[in-house]
Amino acid sequence: MPEKWSQESIAAHIQYTNVNPELTRHGLLEHLSTCLRYHFQAAMISPCWISLAKDTLAGTGIRIATTVNFPQATDTTAMKVAVARLVAKEEADELDFPPNPTFLLSGMEEEYFNEIAAVCRAAHEEGLIVKAMLEFGYLPSVELKARATRLASDAGVDWVKNSSGWGKGGAPATVEDVRILKANVTGKCRIKVSGKVNSLEKMKALFEVGAELVGTSSGLAILEGVEGAPNEY
Repeated sequence: MPEKWSQESIAAHIQYTNVNPELTRHGLLEHLSTCLRYHFQAAMISPCWISLAKDTLAGTGIRIATTVNFPQATDTTAMKVAVARLVAKEEADELDFPPNPTFLLSGMEEEYFNEIAAVCRAAHEEGLIVKAMLEFGYLPSVELKARATRLASDAGVDWVKNSSGWGKGGAPATVEDVRILKANVTGKCRIKVSGKVNSLEKMKALFEVGAELVGTSSGLAILEGVEGAPNEY
């Protein structure tokens, strides 16, 4: 948690996000300009824009984060591993991906763990930071959420997330869910939150119980001390 909630310290804990499918090149450049103006920790963008973002933000210290295979989360393990290597070649710095919730819901814990471990191995070999979007919206019990957290952190992810913030699995971040994450992470794994984190008040509440990073499209609203639009993620 930041010692002081200055605009600079808040921005340093936000991955400012725009992964809308209709985002144009011009819109992407505006998004990157905002990231630069406020020096957000990272620009979270779709894979097709990684190269442009890397060129635009070169030398600024702002990281390039991207995400693949959401909201479905059901690509094969081999497909996820291949994409991890491909986004690394595009020079992304961080990869957020959803483990396959159907494995966990089917009682296939070994398959769930092995998929995450395989993606982590490939991504780490390429120098990527890896975050697992656990899509708590698909998981109907505290026990399954806790199990997903333990399996993901044991498999080697750098960060666990409650969700992507998108679709049925992308549940809004809650204090209760962050407490589940905090109680079940292992090793050096840390906690990122996504899903309707659209005000500084919400961000502070989530950080007080263990979150350290936010992925949100409401970054400007948070910095301005107002609440972002309810349909934002």
